[in-house]
Amino acid sequence: MKRVILSLLVALSLGTATAANASDPKAFVDGLGAQVLSVVKNDALSKTEKQAKIEAMFSDKVDINFVAKFVLGKSWRTATPQQQQAYIAAYKPFILKNYASKLTKYSGQTYTLKAARIDGDASVVPMEINDPSGQNIHVDYRLQSNGGNFKVVDITVEGVSLLATQRSEFSGIIENKGVDGLIEALKSQVAGK
Repeated sequence: MKRVILSLLVALSLGTATAANASDPKAFVDGLGAQVLSVVKNDALSKTEKQAKIEAMFSDKVDINFVAKFVLGKSWRTATPQQQQAYIAAYKPFILKNYASKLTKYSGQTYTLKAARIDGDASVVPMEINDPSGQNIHVDYRLQSNGGNFKVVDITVEGVSLLATQRSEFSGIIENKGVDGLIEALKSQVAGK
């Protein structure tokens, strides 16, 4: 699991300086990577400044509300409106802290983007990451378009979906502690407890 998350984060941090075209999913992924890479390679920025910039990009380019609802699964439908609101409020800082913060760990990987393909109502952009250790990692970015603007809704690393993994983890917490227990667990992780 740790390898999958690190690979996922490295994948988001890679890119070249091509203009992101709103109608081209491959250009969107490449442009997002270029933006993140420009931040993580900027030695003039402190770690805190890099974190803040990456969080802003992450918030803008990832459909956090969709992801939050999906990973809560059937519990989203059974949660009260107050629980739904509290969960979304706890989930956003959780995902930003736990994923965006790791994007600063770029260590010289290279990659190749492949042609996007349509999968249902989404576009999937495959990427092959070449790690300096010689290991290749396959990553798929799943994007949805709303009015011509893409948002990342899932990232699959070596066949393991971020959404499916997180849904499974959250399901276990909800089973033991309920939705309120999950909300408290998310808040605790953000607070570093």
